[in-house]
Amino acid sequence: MHFVFGGAFTGKRKWVKQHYASELVKWHCLYENPVLPALEFEESYIVLEGFEHYVKELIHSELESPHLVVKKLIQKWRDSGVWEKLIVIGTEVGKGIVPLDPTERQWRDECGYAYQHLAAYARKVDHIWYGIANRLKEEI
Repeated sequence: MHFVFGGAFTGKRKWVKQHYASELVKWHCLYENPVLPALEFEESYIVLEGFEHYVKELIHSELESPHLVVKKLIQKWRDSGVWEKLIVIGTEVGKGIVPLDPTERQWRDECGYAYQHLAAYARKVDHIWYGIANRLKEEI
């Protein structure tokens, strides 16, 4: 799994498109629909863009702590074989001013926890800033 994150409008999407230009890629935009598609092993790479919106949707569902759902989801992806072909793009929502609204604060916290889980298990982690990647992790 490749986890790509950075601030809003810093070139994450463009960088992923350029980095995987020679590969077959299925793109899922969670900004348009924050529900995860059914992921099965495929030959193409699978991009989940806007992971922070999926986390926000989990908060509104009030089933269980979103970062625990993400932790279970990671295990499911690893067990299913989709893990090696998955690219998750998330916007950093935890830097800056802490929101007064409790739900916005919870979203900020849960995204931070979810991103920690993604980064811990990912083979590659890139932080994108102004279209430039800073590789934070790469396992071979």
